Amino acid sequence: MHAWAVAAAQHGVVTYDQLILSGIPNTTIERWAVTNRLVRQHHATFAVAGSPDTFERRCWAAVLGAGCEAAVSHVTAAYVWGLIEDEPPVHIVVPRGSTPGLRGVVVHQTRDPFVVHQRRGIPVTSPLRVMVDLGALVPDRVVEDALDQGLVDRLFTLSAVEWQLVEVARKGRRGVGPLRRVLDGRALGRNRPDGLLEPRFARLCLQNDLPSPVFQHWIGRHRVDFAYPDLMIAIEVDGYWAHGSLEAFQRDRERQNELVLAGWTVLRFTWTDLVKRPREVAQMVADAIGRAQARMWA
Repeated sequence: MHAWAVAAAQHGVVTYDQLILSGIPNTTIERWAVTNRLVRQHHATFAVAGSPDTFERRCWAAVLGAGCEAAVSHVTAAYVWGLIEDEPPVHIVVPRGSTPGLRGVVVHQTRDPFVVHQRRGIPVTSPLRVMVDLGALVPDRVVEDALDQGLVDRLFTLSAVEWQLVEVARKGRRGVGPLRRVLDGRALGRNRPDGLLEPRFARLCLQNDLPSPVFQHWIGRHRVDFAYPDLMIAIEVDGYWAHGSLEAFQRDRERQNELVLAGWTVLRFTWTDLVKRPREVAQMVADAIGRAQARMWA
């Protein structure tokens, strides 16, 4: 394959060996490097002049610069899989004993085997492996949100995550403890959420000693996110994406009106409520429970 086709498939990055295999003499490679037709990234790794300095290019440069079987990993892999939102520095993983010197890249050595996937055109570790590695670098709450996002996106199941944990668990293995704590304390149990607000609300109830509501409860033909059926309290958590159209918005209001007319108390909370005002949310739920119980005992 022609060198520029190889580089295009690697987001503008090409190695010295790939250039040689494409039939380009080493003297030409050195001349191109001096004249900045090739921009050196790491040892024997170049970016083609004019290719944009993107996140993907930096990832490819790191993986190719490692000079061995390597993959984007840890927080960087979590970002590639969509498990975290903020773009991190580049982290890669290499087999133990490999010590590539890469500028601006965090290199992790491992003795655990890892499978390399392609995601967004980047060689990356699997979502299951990411869930273990993530806990070595970020707080438990970030691991928890990543776990819920992976379940929402159907990247894995809880059983698969638990299996991966057992596969790599050993004394001193970084990341195992945080993931185990997250799995043990998961507020939704084994239920798969539709979005990140549902597990966040379930954790809020757990953290504030509120009674555990029923998750995804059916009231006639309507399903609500949470409910206290005996008290006739329905709770909905609405993300920014909750009403994708005017028609959906209208249906939602009709459903709420039907529930209210049937005697249900309906509470609605947004992302801002749960993230910025969790204490106020907990107090509103507690107040609703107290009023419902008072009506029952009156």
